[in-house]
Amino acid sequence: MIEEENKDRDLKRLGFVRLIAINAVGCVSNLYEYAKQNSSPLKSTVGTIESDVATFVGPVYEKFKSASGDLLAFLDEM
Repeated sequence: MIEEENKDRDLKRLGFVRLIAINAVGCVSNLYEYAKQNSSPLKSTVGTIESDVATFVGPVYEKFKSASGDLLAFLDEM
């Protein structure tokens, strides 16, 4: 229960890093969608590559998704 409380608390000094990361992911996602929409002749190739990457990255992301929050919390405590 103590570990859950530690994960839920806000960062004291590095909270801005999380906000910047969220904004950066949003911008890159929008840019990717725009590029994907405007790649008419390559749409099928882009879709194939996208599904292959999602198949590979999905399990890796699930394994390490909490590591970034834990790393920020560790660095924030230093």
